[in-house]
Amino acid sequence: MSVFLLFLIVSYAVLLVWLLYGFYKCKEIPITTNPHLPTIKFTIIIPFRNEADNLSSLLLSLSKIHYPPGHFEILFVNDTSEDASEELIQTFFKIHPLIDFQILENKRTSVSPKKDAITTAISTAKHEWILTTDADCIMPSFWLQTLAIFIQKNNPKMVVGPVLLTSNKVHLLSAYQVLESISLAGVTIGSFGMNHPIMCNGANLAYQKDAFYQVKGFDGNNHIASGDDIFLMEKMKRKYPDAIGYIKSREAIVTTKTETTWAAAINQRVRWAAKSVGYKSGFSKFVGILILGINLALVIAFFSLFFIENWGLIICLMLLKFLMDKLFIFEINKFFLREIPWTYFWIMAFLYPFLTLFISWKALFGTYIWKGRTFKK
Repeated sequence: MSVFLLFLIVSYAVLLVWLLYGFYKCKEIPITTNPHLPTIKFTIIIPFRNEADNLSSLLLSLSKIHYPPGHFEILFVNDTSEDASEELIQTFFKIHPLIDFQILENKRTSVSPKKDAITTAISTAKHEWILTTDADCIMPSFWLQTLAIFIQKNNPKMVVGPVLLTSNKVHLLSAYQVLESISLAGVTIGSFGMNHPIMCNGANLAYQKDAFYQVKGFDGNNHIASGDDIFLMEKMKRKYPDAIGYIKSREAIVTTKTETTWAAAINQRVRWAAKSVGYKSGFSKFVGILILGINLALVIAFFSLFFIENWGLIICLMLLKFLMDKLFIFEINKFFLREIPWTYFWIMAFLYPFLTLFISWKALFGTYIWKGRTFKK
């Protein structure tokens, strides 16, 4: 057992070093408040379903965006909301009439409500660049300006932006989500820095409308409820291998709240994991298998402590893995500059392998609940 665990930990260490190298290779974009704004025009797409509790923060952040009003529109797509979401949006924009917006009704054609919502909105989008986000997010003021400068400089077909989970209260559940969020952001940036992107987040994702149609949108993965982001990125990568970029800028960080219950947090991660079966990238599959393998080995190693004599070596190897994770998060956070709940790190380091295996099992064989609906794999 110790030899197998050592092999996995060495492989894991190589992966982390590779990602950290890519993270620093991916150049940070300096913050700018240039008064000569770019001329890129955006259509911001925001699907929503029963988001009345979150819309106020979203709408307020949108109203503070520093960008010419005529250079962006906002398309809200109502996915059969049963609360006051639509009324809240209408009321808000009566106070802010200069912002160009529409509320569309989702046209369902697949098992994926969000993909349908995005497709519905793109069909009526007025502008060249599509920018997707979620109704529970908060955008920085220079979000569009930073993105436009990046586009003009690099001429990409798709741009992936940073997304972080945040919480006003520090406890075990929020620590789990915040620590994981920083780690996943590091994996995303690192893989982009090495030109082998394996992750992205639809809460901060931009692409050319023409490129979306060139890769035939979400065709081929509409049978999977989630994955409006990663599957599209994989298709873009195959079609435009040198035209996908990551915008590493603090002015482009979109934030969203952590879930408030363990059930909701687990369901969210099951939804994320469920799309892994549809990955086309061999490298993405390899990374996923390695991560799952090392977490499985850690769980087996923990139970083996009661039956083997060299338990000291096993504990040392487990601690080594946890220390590598702590170092990785620490290095990634030099860019994000977030308050890290280190108090809970060691508890989560121990619990994380068990949670990962449970989430993986549910993603493969169970169901998950999202926006009041139940989905299968």
